[in-house]
Amino acid sequence: MALPLLTAQYYQQLEPPLLTLPDDCTLLHSTTQEAIYRALFAEPSSRPLPPPAYRTRVLKRLITRLESLLSNPEEDEISDNLLETYSTLLCTPKPSSIQQAQQLTYITYTAPTITTANQAEARTILTSESRNAILTAGTTGHRTWEAALHLATYLSATPEGKALIAGKRVLELGAGTGLVSMLCAKYLGAEMVVATDREVGLMRQIGDCAERNQLERDRFRGRIWEWGRSMESCPQDDDGGDQEEEWMTGKVEFDVALGADLIYDVDLVPLLVQTAKDLFENYRVREFLISATLRNEHTFGAFLKACEDQHLTVERIPFESPAESEQTGFFHSTAIPIQTYRISYPASS
Repeated sequence: MALPLLTAQYYQQLEPPLLTLPDDCTLLHSTTQEAIYRALFAEPSSRPLPPPAYRTRVLKRLITRLESLLSNPEEDEISDNLLETYSTLLCTPKPSSIQQAQQLTYITYTAPTITTANQAEARTILTSESRNAILTAGTTGHRTWEAALHLATYLSATPEGKALIAGKRVLELGAGTGLVSMLCAKYLGAEMVVATDREVGLMRQIGDCAERNQLERDRFRGRIWEWGRSMESCPQDDDGGDQEEEWMTGKVEFDVALGADLIYDVDLVPLLVQTAKDLFENYRVREFLISATLRNEHTFGAFLKACEDQHLTVERIPFESPAESEQTGFFHSTAIPIQTYRISYPASS
């Protein structure tokens, strides 16, 4: 039974119809049902459980499927633990749809399985998100978007991606939930990682999740950085966790910059490109890797033109995310094209 796949999908909180349940014969076995109960619903859990509303929806699908399979009342049965948990969840008061959209919840992402590696344990990253809200507190950064999962897949599942990060000083622009940055720090061997975004609230969430992911402070930090300004000039939040002022007494240098889904507003393109050039000229970055969801050709065309005007070279990396049916981690839709690009600046070579 592919319980690890189901577990990874569940803790990433995929929509219940997308979860990969065992085949009918396997699902009817009492040992299978108990294994599912222990992995997904039993408390206490080694991972933060999804919200009650999500668990209820998953159990409803699971129990409905089991009920449709019962053919021999004397031999076939549904686990008491699953039924009792479902009954308890049905009686649990749930927030309104608006409240659910505003609430933050912990999401556990699992990196794709590497078939050539001997993985004793799943590689997991915990984030804090408002999954149902597109815009919260003036930012889209409270959820992990498909482009970030695409970039994380490239970095964690390809030799080229892992070589890009190992032993390097890495900076992420527009880090949002911090998934990509924390992946680089926790599993990809980066020497040091700095996750940046412009919102204080996001930095506080990243600081909380960095601790929960057991990231060392000398290897991972969060910084407020507004595009178009130098990092040093941006005021930091005293409550942001690990934002020690002495760390920024001198100009910090990086090897690699990362960004996911940064090209979404044509009005922000000039600031983004200006900041990208600043990375090369003032922070010694040698290459800037971005993943872009190609929603609007006009916006992306404006980005390419702005890069050309600033003498930045943009090169597409021939990487495609696996089809959704073949994904083993960092699950995401491939319905809208997502592409990866390497940006370089001749003067920095």
